[in-house]
This record gives sequence, C-alpha cells and structure tokens, in this order.
Amino acid sequence: MSSAVLYLAIVAVWGIVLVPMWLRRDTETTGITRLLHKRSDETLVEDVEEEPEEVPEPRPRRRTSRATVIARRRRRTTGLTALVITAGAVVASGFAPWWVIAPPAVLLGGHLALLRVAAGVDTARRHAAAEARALARARALEARRAAEAAEPAEVIELPTPEEVFDQYADDRRAVGE
Repeated sequence: MSSAVLYLAIVAVWGIVLVPMWLRRDTETTGITRLLHKRSDETLVEDVEEEPEEVPEPRPRRRTSRATVIARRRRRTTGLTALVITAGAVVASGFAPWWVIAPPAVLLGGHLALLRVAAGVDTARRHAAAEARALARARALEARRAAEAAEPAEVIELPTPEEVFDQYADDRRAVGE
C-alpha cells in the first residue's frame, strides 16, 4: 500500500510541474526535436556525395513578460504547497509512512530556495538599472551645464562680393555667343 502512495506522489509532482511546462513550450522545433521526429523512411547516415540539407533558421523566441514569470512562480509554489499538505494529510491519516512527505517537502524547499535566488537577481537588476538611469541623468545634466557655460561662438563678417553671379538671370549668355 505504501508504494502506491509514493507512486501517486511522483505522478502528482510530474503533473504539477512537468505537464504545464510541456504544454506551454513553443511549437518551434530545435535540432534535437527535429532529429527525434524524423520520419522512419529518412536515413540518418549522410552520403558523401549528397548535399547537406539547409536547416531553417529558428524563429526567435518571444520574450516572456515579468507578469507571466511571476504567475508561473505562483502556480508552482501553490501546487507544491498543496502537494506537501496532501502528503502530510496522507501521512497523518496513517495510509503512508512518514518518509512519503520527504520528496514533496524537498521539492518545495528547493523551489523556495530558487525563488530566493531569483528575488536577489531581480533586486540586483533593479539596482543596476536605477544606477544606469542616474548615471545617464548626471551625464546629461553635466553636458547641459557645459553647453550653457561655454563661451558663445565668435561671429565674423564675411566680405560680400560686389557682383553676385545669378544663374537664372535673363541677360545670361552661353559661352561663345
């Protein structure tokens, strides 16, 4: 009976974490998946005389928004917490030994540790972006002050010629006339 609960816990973890990842993956095929999905009539051995087929350039992955990443983290945290609570209830009711709660607890602990690292990375990125904005503002302010403090350019008078050439004048004649 206890091994059935363990298998059920493994299937639940698989269903909570891996199935949504598999369902959300992009439809683009990479090199490995292209090899896995080759038709059976194609050969994997290349002939020396045969031209290598051109591999199409993969589409660029669309950038996931911050809200999507946070929603995904919340779903995982909620699912793993529910799994730990369920495993705890199963252990408390006496249907499974105490160690059945260990795998979900380890998964939840690892997930929380990764969230802590991700929060640190997010904080570091925010601080770096704020520093970059402050530095850019300081440079712009310095450039503006330097432009205001610079001496005005000297205006010089250019001599004007007495006779100005006008190519559209009516009395103009061609050379040699």
